[in-house]
Amino acid sequence: MSHVLTIGLVNSLLWSLYLLLTRHVVNGAQLDAWAYTLVQLLTAGLALLWIGRRAAGSWSALLAPWTIGYAFLRVAINGATAASITWLAITESTLLATMSVLIGAGSGWFLTRSAPPRRDWPGLALQAAGIAAFAMVLTPEASRGLVWLVASEAMAVAGSWMIAYHPRNRSTDLAARSRFTGEILVAASVALILVWSLLGLSGTVASPWAGAGHAFGRMELWLYATLAGLLFRAPGTWLGFWTINHTGVQTYLIALTAMPFFAIALEALAAHLGWVAPPRLSTGEWGAAAIILSASTWLILVRMKAPRGAGP
Repeated sequence: MSHVLTIGLVNSLLWSLYLLLTRHVVNGAQLDAWAYTLVQLLTAGLALLWIGRRAAGSWSALLAPWTIGYAFLRVAINGATAASITWLAITESTLLATMSVLIGAGSGWFLTRSAPPRRDWPGLALQAAGIAAFAMVLTPEASRGLVWLVASEAMAVAGSWMIAYHPRNRSTDLAARSRFTGEILVAASVALILVWSLLGLSGTVASPWAGAGHAFGRMELWLYATLAGLLFRAPGTWLGFWTINHTGVQTYLIALTAMPFFAIALEALAAHLGWVAPPRLSTGEWGAAAIILSASTWLILVRMKAPRGAGP
């Protein structure tokens, strides 16, 4: 269990670095966030499809109801996450996103009819207390971000269970797993352009086709988004699916609770270099953060010590 969880922790570091660099690149270069996400999804998907080119399959798999449903779910998750960080800083959002462990424990209990193992209960209780404390000291503006974050994490956990139950995610063949992951990312990019186009027609956001596709017209966008897709989105998604298959949804979610540790350290370093503004948490927020980080530490340590196959 410990070596697989370690890979999950490495994946958490990868996503933390991705979030920080995305914030720096998108804001600094003033890129269109929708176009940036779409290009990296497509790039990552095509790269994984190339890696899995020897696996059996056809393009018709992109039209499978499960794939379409999951693709639109990913778009909804990305949209809710983007909405949440309008009001929440990266540090705040990663700390509060650890609520996914609580959502995962509850949904896992419902789906499997099996309560979380006793070793997890102290950490879960501490996690709930920390998140509640953090929510209580948020400003009214930041509380709006919390609502979007709850929606995002609930959908993300639902997506994790969908991946856990999908037969193709249980394959031991590298090419087959890569093709499966690539199909999902490509389908998500198609779903994103469709949703974006519909929102553009309704006037909710600027259409991707406004100004003859001006959102995609900058070389920096293609460069940064392609690199993000190849270096972060493709390996991060592949490792996430692999971790879910080998450890289960809840252990995968517990590994992600390491993201606040990495986010705080990386954001402090980036602020020192002048890339981003330093995190400014209130005394109450730092106190709640300490409770959340303590809970995450407990959950990670007990999972690392648990024998293989012990508990969900």
